[in-house]
Amino acid sequence: MLGQTFKKPCRTVVERVSGTTVFVRNKRTKSKSAMSPLAQRVVTQLSVISASRKQPKLLKLSREDLIKHQTIEKCWSIYQQQQRERRNTQLELQYKSMQGAMSLLQELSPRLFEAANAPEKGKRFPMEMKVPTDFPPDTPWHYHFRK
Repeated sequence: MLGQTFKKPCRTVVERVSGTTVFVRNKRTKSKSAMSPLAQRVVTQLSVISASRKQPKLLKLSREDLIKHQTIEKCWSIYQQQQRERRNTQLELQYKSMQGAMSLLQELSPRLFEAANAPEKGKRFPMEMKVPTDFPPDTPWHYHFRK
């Protein structure tokens, strides 16, 4: 049976086992729910797995605030759609420009066109190079890098 417990987490709990006294540190004395530890573990695992699928709570708004909220949401979705369309048109223009440059290269110099499009067997993108990102890195350059 458990002896006495203290409110502070690092206090000692006295536990009596077959007539002897054993001092155990940081022992939990009560479970917070009536479930067994195995059932509690399963519930915790399921809640962690499904945490990303949880829906946010619905807002309790007045009619006026709800109309404002819906207007802002609609404007935001229209703005995002316009950004996607701009990005897609820019990518299409870049692709057309690349195709035009390649066709011009093929017309001017078929030998250079073949050399530019030759498959490089065994050559891959170097792993040491950083992939271009939108934000600068924390350490801009490794001056003492050795391969």
